Amino acid sequence: MRWLAWLGLLLAAVLVLPRLVIESQWFGQFGAEPVILRRWLLQLLGFGLVFGLGVPLQLQQLRRCWRLRQGFARKQLPPAPLLRLRPLPLLLVLAALLLLLAGGLTYLLVQARDLIVAPFSGEVITGIPVFADLPPWLFLGLALALLPLLLWAPYTSLRIILVAALVASATAVARGWSLWLPALLAAPFGEADPLTGFDLSFTVLRLPALHLLVSVVLAQGMVGLAGCLWLTLSEGSSLTDLRYAGLSPDQQRVLQPQLAVLALMAALSYALAPFDLMVQGSGVAAGAGFVDLHVRLPLRLALALLLALTGLGLLVPTPRSWLRRVALIPLVSTAVLVPFMEWVVAPVVQRIWVQPRELELETPYLRRSIAATRRAFGLEAVRDLVLQPRQQLSAADLKAAPGTLANVRLWDSTPLLEANRQLQQLRLYYRFTSAAVDRYPLNGDPQRQGSQQVLISARELDSSALAQGARTWLNRHLVFTHGYGFTVSTVNTAGADGLPLYFVKDLGRGQQVQGIPQLGISAEQARRALPVGRPRLYYASAPSPYAIAPTQVREFDYPEGELNVYSHYDGGSGVPIHGPLDRLMAAIYLPEPRLLFTGSLTPSSRLLIRRQVNQRLAALAPFLRFESKPYLVTARVRNTPGFRPDHHQYWLLDGFTVSRSYPYSDPNPAGIRYYRNPVKALVDAYNGQVWLYVSDPSDPLLRTWRRAFPELFRPLGAMPPELLAHIQVPQSQFQVQAERLLRYHVTNVRTFYNGDDVWAIPQEIYGSATTAVRPYHVTVQLPGQNRPEFVLLLPFTPLRRPNMVGWLAARNDPPHYGELFLVRFPQQRLLLGPQQISALIEQDPAISYQFGLWNREGSRLVRGNLLVLPVGQGLLYVEPIYLQSTSNALPTLVRVVVTDGRRFVMERSLQDALRKLVAG
Repeated sequence: MRWLAWLGLLLAAVLVLPRLVIESQWFGQFGAEPVILRRWLLQLLGFGLVFGLGVPLQLQQLRRCWRLRQGFARKQLPPAPLLRLRPLPLLLVLAALLLLLAGGLTYLLVQARDLIVAPFSGEVITGIPVFADLPPWLFLGLALALLPLLLWAPYTSLRIILVAALVASATAVARGWSLWLPALLAAPFGEADPLTGFDLSFTVLRLPALHLLVSVVLAQGMVGLAGCLWLTLSEGSSLTDLRYAGLSPDQQRVLQPQLAVLALMAALSYALAPFDLMVQGSGVAAGAGFVDLHVRLPLRLALALLLALTGLGLLVPTPRSWLRRVALIPLVSTAVLVPFMEWVVAPVVQRIWVQPRELELETPYLRRSIAATRRAFGLEAVRDLVLQPRQQLSAADLKAAPGTLANVRLWDSTPLLEANRQLQQLRLYYRFTSAAVDRYPLNGDPQRQGSQQVLISARELDSSALAQGARTWLNRHLVFTHGYGFTVSTVNTAGADGLPLYFVKDLGRGQQVQGIPQLGISAEQARRALPVGRPRLYYASAPSPYAIAPTQVREFDYPEGELNVYSHYDGGSGVPIHGPLDRLMAAIYLPEPRLLFTGSLTPSSRLLIRRQVNQRLAALAPFLRFESKPYLVTARVRNTPGFRPDHHQYWLLDGFTVSRSYPYSDPNPAGIRYYRNPVKALVDAYNGQVWLYVSDPSDPLLRTWRRAFPELFRPLGAMPPELLAHIQVPQSQFQVQAERLLRYHVTNVRTFYNGDDVWAIPQEIYGSATTAVRPYHVTVQLPGQNRPEFVLLLPFTPLRRPNMVGWLAARNDPPHYGELFLVRFPQQRLLLGPQQISALIEQDPAISYQFGLWNREGSRLVRGNLLVLPVGQGLLYVEPIYLQSTSNALPTLVRVVVTDGRRFVMERSLQDALRKLVAG
């Protein structure tokens, strides 16, 4: 057996050592070796603490039970009446113990697996009901597998089960460093919770760690107790006679410590009731309500006290045995009493006492929930403004909004990506994964009215799209290593053929950086604002396999007619693999044995892994959540240490801190109760260098993680100004805030309770289907502002009514970056919403007739995003119309529909439509 153990350790070392070496070198390219070493040390500390303490304690306890069973010296002692069992009760108890063993082991294994897969999800902590989420078939199957082992070799089998449970417990705690490290380093919020007066950091950061502790110790304790009871109840002839005479005093003394630990852990779990109820209460709003605080809370605290006394009574020696028996009475009685009070008394009080006077009794708790939700999602700083727009636009309104009308977005990402695939993909192995709206100073100073909205899309490489015969290991990892180039197109116009107009297009020597005369933008202005340089994209937004570069094999750049152009990687990122030992480590890590035998490597060869931007950032800072899609920026970065002047393409991505345990905050559909965007991530598209900039240093969650890993973060002011000009409010954060604002724009408790001012996200016809309006970027002049701004905007409608009640805008330009601007419209006035406008466009006779002509066999009409824009003293609705052939998905912009809610005009260009709209 010993040689098997040594063989297992050797095999583990062979598998683990390469991972440690490659990972440390990967972090080393960012200067972050202390980060990964600290993380490993924390996990080793957690594992060693739990396993090192648990193994001797649990196995010693099991050994004591086994010795009592082997000695079986109870014949000289009168049998104790405690736990005396007849045939049927004995079988039921043994079946329950078997299920408890299997269930506890299964739970710990599942918990360890979940924390390994998603250590930052916060969804694997369940507290006392450790078996609540287990699939029944899983632990029932394990119970049936354990039964013959427990009958044949109970002591050996139970030792293996206990060690397995301890390994799972230690693994769960080790991987749970994402929970207990913030609890140890928690930065104060500077604000007390409304129930206990504790700083909010206790509930947000320490409560999940305490739940992890309770969950692991309870499950482990149940497995240990079930194992000892199995040895005890199955001793001698108990199983053959189906009879158990009772626990002897010696057996009671052996089992007391385990019962005491379970009682104390249960007491701790119930003692957390004030914090749990503030998070998971059952009031009329989020958090603890009247019944929670006046019925459930006193009951749980009383139970916690009784359980604590029970645990102490089992641990502290007492002179008379009846006192020890009395100590068990609260454990049994309250275990029956609490479910009765929770399930019966609390609902009765809610129905009979609270509901008849609900608003009066729940007002303080409603006020807490409204304030906490607005604070947790950053809604307190929303600037409100009430406007009464006119129902008809005039020429004076159009003249008052030149910046808005100069950047009306007629192209959005879906039709543009389809056009790019048809016109700019050029080869099957290229792909355009996403397109982002951004602004560039193509017309002069971006702080004035010279910022031009564009759509920028990266031409990424998809090596899986190579021809079947060319999909070799050499091609996928050494030749086709990177994408090349990008497109930049205007959002507000189209060519004479209805296709997009590009500032940057094509590849190689045929690549063009050109102006657009229709917009008055010259080629020189475009080249100055949109540098191209060497646009090799080794790191991209879509998943990519590992690459090895540079090697003796030339890397494919782009096709040039019938020939191909090649290059060699000269970036400084990646893991060096030129030596034999480096190759061996990389071959085991990947795993890829071909690395050991290829003769293509050079002394400067590097292994490029985690080439997807999101994957790269998630590995470096797993405690942050990142936006699902990065967006590409091209800029000249001058005189900034760490940035190469010949690199122009960068990926920008937003990082978020979230929590599921902010007290009294109403969770969104994903269960999030706290949401902030304190980090801007930047990734060099060529060499993969990563920078994390702090845009909100006041966020307590980020301050906590900065205490743990200060090397990772830089102040936002350190970001090069050429890139700082392109930061945007992330769409996911804006959508979360907008969704919370649908109800929590109301701060009056009575109005909130009545629910008569709830909003909704409007519907629109997009393509040919009805869908919810998505936030869209526009350049508008906000009410009360002197110049147009680049904002993210979303209109609102009342719940179950289609007219519009307002819109929310997030400002992107400094010095107002991140500010939320909420414009409300008087609800007594009928202002048409997007769904109504979409319907009225179809009902207009002239427009409907033209739609019918286009939607005949052979062609398909596609309706674009309906934009709602503030223009002068009124509102302008704009909808682009595209046409696609059923045999070719290439979309063309054929018409633009504009309306002010009274007149509907459809013309070939926006300018013609606007002139006709105000002409009367």
